[in-house]
Amino acid sequence: MTSILTNRELFLLIVCTVFYITLFILVIQNNRRKIQLLQSRLDNIHAMQKMAVMEPRKDMNTIWASPVYMRLKGYLNDGRSMSEADWTELADTVDGVYSGFSEKLYSLFRMSEQDYRVSLLIKIRLQPKDIATLTAHSKESVASTRSRLYQKVFGKKGSTRDWDDFILSI
Repeated sequence: MTSILTNRELFLLIVCTVFYITLFILVIQNNRRKIQLLQSRLDNIHAMQKMAVMEPRKDMNTIWASPVYMRLKGYLNDGRSMSEADWTELADTVDGVYSGFSEKLYSLFRMSEQDYRVSLLIKIRLQPKDIATLTAHSKESVASTRSRLYQKVFGKKGSTRDWDDFILSI
């Protein structure tokens, strides 16, 4: 039994074929764009790390002796979070010791304030429980932020330690 397509069926077949071909092309283009974005990020990361290796290692004593760091220690003893002015002063202090640290972080992708603050505290070598206290978040939230950041930047799953190692390398 042979079946002959009616004009309507033929039209629908053509429309569906064009739709699926268009969808297929869009998916391929989107994947290429994502790959290019990830490659650009990775190139940027490698350049940052190369510059950090070429710079002499900065003395953490400069940060640890700063007034803002001393206040942070007091906040930790009291179980309090930081003020906006403290965050600004800490960012300025870290950028003074690790030139362009904030710019490097923000060049990776559009970070939230929480992402940036967690990374800033990692850079000054605070423990996750202390980061949780100073940011007024739970330890679990801080851990989630760290692993999520690694996945966003590198495009693959990583541990919280992987993000910490990256932050300390730039």
